[in-house]
Amino acid sequence: MILDDNLSLTAAVSAILFASTAPVEAAKLASLFEITPEKAQEAVKEVSKTLEKADLGIRVKEVDGRYTLSTKPEYGESTAAYLDSRRAAFLSNAALEALAIAAYNQPVTKAYVSQVRGVYSSEVVESLVDKGLLQEAGRLDLPGRPMSYITTDKFLTVFGLDSIEDLPEKDALSSDDSETEEYVQTNLTESI
Repeated sequence: MILDDNLSLTAAVSAILFASTAPVEAAKLASLFEITPEKAQEAVKEVSKTLEKADLGIRVKEVDGRYTLSTKPEYGESTAAYLDSRRAAFLSNAALEALAIAAYNQPVTKAYVSQVRGVYSSEVVESLVDKGLLQEAGRLDLPGRPMSYITTDKFLTVFGLDSIEDLPEKDALSSDDSETEEYVQTNLTESI
């Protein structure tokens, strides 16, 4: 799609970043507007500069080579408080356990999550898929060819990570860490 002469590429890119529920690749923007990936990256940088110059509470954030709009860190607390007041859905302890197992051991199967948790977890894994925090990653070459699951870009965004390597070390976590639980619940998006 070639833009009409009256339309700005920067404005079009900002509209796509705003409307997209997942980070957008520069190559996807380039393909859409029939421009080079470099020109698409320049447009993203221009959106970022415009937002910064306007002194707004949002920014362009790069996540694994893809771009998304996010709240500036200094406005995170007030934004989280607002979302918390509107949030109807939290992740249960079972869902948080299953998500942690998947994040640290991916790809995982439902049976693996169940084995580690010590309780049947198929429904919990399915709920995490429905919420967009886990996704199917293909069938494993094991008896029964079970489906494997991995975390998503939404998982990274919700938990404020740039990549899965940014997860805290397993040893740093404890099961009764109320600060960790509060952080997780605070950073869940309204769409969950």
